[in-house]
Amino acid sequence: MDRVILNKIYAGLISAAVTLVAGFGVKKMWGLLTGGEPPNPEDPDVPVRHAVGWFMISGVGIGLAQLLFQRSISRRVKAHSYSDRRID
Repeated sequence: MDRVILNKIYAGLISAAVTLVAGFGVKKMWGLLTGGEPPNPEDPDVPVRHAVGWFMISGVGIGLAQLLFQRSISRRVKAHSYSDRRID
């Protein structure tokens, strides 16, 4: 397989793992802060402020993890592509 395709597959798999771990971390953080399980935003019995709070915290937490991962991968790809162009 082409090296570029393998790198994309690798990045996609790692990105999915990062998202799963971040989701787990956000749920744990919610539990530590509130002492309970995250609310189900679709449940009409859940107060709107709890549903919105969960939406914001989970979105920011998972989004931040993905952003940091993508920046890390971009930095590595950039460094690797420059090292491939060296002529000895």
